[in-house]
Amino acid sequence: MSGFTLDGISTTLGQYSGVTAGTIVKLLTASSIYERRTDTEDEISEIKEQESAWSTINSELSSFLDSLDTLQSDDTYLTKTASSSDSTVATISGTDAADEDTYTLKVDQLATATKITGATISGVNSSTSKLNLSGSLTLTNSDSTSKGASVTISSTDTLKSIASKINALTADSTDSSGNTSAGTHIKASIIDNRLVLTSTSDGDNDISLAGDDSSGNSLASDIGLSSNAGATTTSGQAAIFELDGMKITRNTNTVTDAVTGVTFNLNQASDEDVTLSLTNDTSNIVSAVKKMVSSYNTLMSSIDDDLDVGDPSSSSNTTGPLVGNTQLMVLQSSLSSLITTANNTGSLNANSLGIGFTDTSGTLSVDTDELEEEISNNATAVKNFFYSSKTTSDGNLVLSSSGYTTKLADLANQYIATGSTLSSSVIDTIQNSYKDKINDLNDQIDNFNDQLTTLKGQYIDKYTELDESIMEAEAELSEFSSVSSSLTSSSS
Repeated sequence: MSGFTLDGISTTLGQYSGVTAGTIVKLLTASSIYERRTDTEDEISEIKEQESAWSTINSELSSFLDSLDTLQSDDTYLTKTASSSDSTVATISGTDAADEDTYTLKVDQLATATKITGATISGVNSSTSKLNLSGSLTLTNSDSTSKGASVTISSTDTLKSIASKINALTADSTDSSGNTSAGTHIKASIIDNRLVLTSTSDGDNDISLAGDDSSGNSLASDIGLSSNAGATTTSGQAAIFELDGMKITRNTNTVTDAVTGVTFNLNQASDEDVTLSLTNDTSNIVSAVKKMVSSYNTLMSSIDDDLDVGDPSSSSNTTGPLVGNTQLMVLQSSLSSLITTANNTGSLNANSLGIGFTDTSGTLSVDTDELEEEISNNATAVKNFFYSSKTTSDGNLVLSSSGYTTKLADLANQYIATGSTLSSSVIDTIQNSYKDKINDLNDQIDNFNDQLTTLKGQYIDKYTELDESIMEAEAELSEFSSVSSSLTSSSS
């Protein structure tokens, strides 16, 4: 409570004594209790300012850590820029395992899928007409990665429902335990009231159908999918292409196993050669380093402001909210040291990658020409400088890690708040301490308020009593004057 209310003070107070509600407020604000309460409120404001400053540091530390995370991601390194002299014929892409290289490719033949186009079924004029058939139809694709499966056909089934049943078995599936079961790799569609079966795997695969209806007749013939019923089969074929003069055959138009880390996308057969190139793209890593440098400078600027001693010789000197704070000075010193020395154990270091201070105030910068030159010389070495790790065979668990960003991240994580009261991070500990102090000080303010309320009541009672005494005295004086006047009149 920074002010006082007039609750409990009569509007007639001071009518005789001149001591009004305003007088009582002045008396209260002049009391030592009020002064101590004001000092306590100022102390809370100061702590909240410090708390806010640490919150800003925490936020900027988190942004700095995010920039380090980017430098630990495989996607940041060894990405490739791809080019094709004719993308309508073929394109190329590459992972971080691919080398910079240029290839000559000629597409002789695209891979296609085997297709069975069914015949019309007598008396069936709609895909939703009941076929009045029953039995089990087994579908098999000679594609080595597929698995045969059966669909049950009942008398109420239509071409549409049969197609749906076939398509439910097409794709591979994975159960809750992570076990994968192969699908048939055969999809169904309906064109002009005819069933069409297509292999989802390109190449010279055979689609075979087996099973009889309830009368012992071929179900495939019943639904127009046998050659006897008039169905036609278009056999699929493998892709044939020439890579740097070598003829290669694959059952796909997306070839991933011809060159390590490289994918060739075959789009159209052509008599002309296509030139395909992969070059290392340095933009991601350069951008990531710039982001780290910017995050560092923002963080250190805030720390400088918080620790600013101002001008001690000035009588009106203003200092930073955390001036003299030991924990913040340790963070400032540790970060300033690590940012240029972390992982200086190999042939590369921060300075050789263009990372260094540009002025005496500690502003960090990156020379992108130096960084790009080192990436060009040995991109893998640059990646390992910033971050390297050992993982389990499936790559899902990191067993150990090292590098420039690891050491910086370890420091940042010592400070960054987790929001847990059980956490041992520096900022968690500091913020929890602030909360405890503020709670204690608020309890003191509540106590001061109680004391001021009591004192206000004492003043009200005292000056109300004074008013009443003066009022009675004035009444007695008035009565005395009246009697005196009457006596004077009688004697004359």
